[in-house]
Amino acid sequence: MKAILDNIWVKRCVAVFGCAYFAVLCLLTVATFLYKLEFVEGMQAPFFLLFGIASVFFLVLMLYTRELLITKIVSILMMLVTFCLIILNMFQWVLIIPPFIVSLVIFFAAGTRANVKVIMGTIYLLVYVLGIVAYFVLNMLLGGSAVETRLNIDLDQSGEVYQLYSGQMRKLSEVTDRVNTISPDGEYEFYFVDVQDSDKGCVKIYVVPANDDIELKFFTLKQQGIKKTVTKNGTRGIVPSAGWIVEQDEVTGETYLAILYQLTDEELPKTVKVRNLPKKNYFGFLGIQ
Repeated sequence: MKAILDNIWVKRCVAVFGCAYFAVLCLLTVATFLYKLEFVEGMQAPFFLLFGIASVFFLVLMLYTRELLITKIVSILMMLVTFCLIILNMFQWVLIIPPFIVSLVIFFAAGTRANVKVIMGTIYLLVYVLGIVAYFVLNMLLGGSAVETRLNIDLDQSGEVYQLYSGQMRKLSEVTDRVNTISPDGEYEFYFVDVQDSDKGCVKIYVVPANDDIELKFFTLKQQGIKKTVTKNGTRGIVPSAGWIVEQDEVTGETYLAILYQLTDEELPKTVKVRNLPKKNYFGFLGIQ
């Protein structure tokens, strides 16, 4: 058995296999840069258990091959990938704790030369500290203090937002039903958000691409960064009426989609054309709108 474990080709094969963990971290980082990761209700604990076991398993493999060049390279690069994963998923502890521990342990345990560890360790310490500080500063400066809560029948009944709309849940259920919110061509979807800010707040209506979410067993990757603001003049506590209509241009005869909405019973209905959505904003995680 010892002869097999000491065989260089066995170690090389294990090292290559161990790179699968690094590849998964890269995929998660890219996925959460393009999408917003939301865990399926009740699946956080099973995911953490499975991810934790997998992290320990691959850490053992990397420790076994720590003297090989491929593991040394991975040990250096993994710290950077983990930093990006942390910034993109701040406070998602279930997602960021296992890879951070693995990255930290293998960085110091790998057979990399001491001077390389000192230089890269210093660089990564600065990157982590300054990067996290910059993250919070940018979010405070650019993101503001407003809190947006999506309005639907799944509102937390113990929260303040639910209390505002508890008497209108039947209407909220009707207007936020996917039959009503999805456009006739299936390309777009609108939704309402309640906005809590330092003033009196408001209700906004957004339009986003429909059916762009990726649903997996443990979590859903929700499309983010592409949305059009229909209105931001709704009154908190009042559920607007809204729906899709098809209109025709009087000059060209071209038909186009529009949203017909009414913020209160006293106001007249208004329409907003929906032809093209804005380009994707890739830096929403920094509070940039």
